[in-house]
Amino acid sequence: MKKIFFYGGNIAEAIIALILYSVLQVFYFDVKSVHQKFHFTLQIQVFVTALITVIVLYLLLWLYKRQLKEVNYWDFNEEPHWDKKRIGIAILGFVILIISQIIIFKIVGGTNTQPKNQQELNELAKQSGKMFNLLVVFFGPFCEEIIFRGMFFNTFCTKKTKANKWIGIIVSGFLFAYVHDSSFSKFIFVYWAMGCILGWVYLETKDLRYSMIAHMLNNAMSLI
Repeated sequence: MKKIFFYGGNIAEAIIALILYSVLQVFYFDVKSVHQKFHFTLQIQVFVTALITVIVLYLLLWLYKRQLKEVNYWDFNEEPHWDKKRIGIAILGFVILIISQIIIFKIVGGTNTQPKNQQELNELAKQSGKMFNLLVVFFGPFCEEIIFRGMFFNTFCTKKTKANKWIGIIVSGFLFAYVHDSSFSKFIFVYWAMGCILGWVYLETKDLRYSMIAHMLNNAMSLI
């Protein structure tokens, strides 16, 4: 019964986190619709968006830390949070992310094609302007790392074993890929590789800050 409550509670929290993240995306990706629906002035809309951003990020971080208080055999999020070795791992992860995407793109579709998810993001970028960049580069990676790395390992791979490490990396990577490419196109392998690499960074550093850094750098590069 205790395990049922543990898994059920953590999965429910992950679903809540996904819903909160989806709400946040609306305020950044669908700026015009929010303005038309609520008739906000520019100043009020910016204030409301900032307020919702703070609330969502705080709640996701609170849920993640709450789970760590229950079970944390991996010693995730332990102090000190910053050191040169882990910064190096984050940068290495970023480099591997870029190289893996170049290689997989060439294998599955060539350099002139884009995943459907990326095409949709490009369209949203035209509508949302600078708000789009804020979510894609900063707030998106923050939320996604908490959900797909932090909450996943807090729930399904709590024991610190080699099997849990690599199974967790592969499965969490796949869930990350599925959310970004639910149509199972050939580009799902690009996102799967990304998710696996970010999972590796998280487990090597034991701190979400570093997978967030790698993720943010990767997304920023995609906008250049």
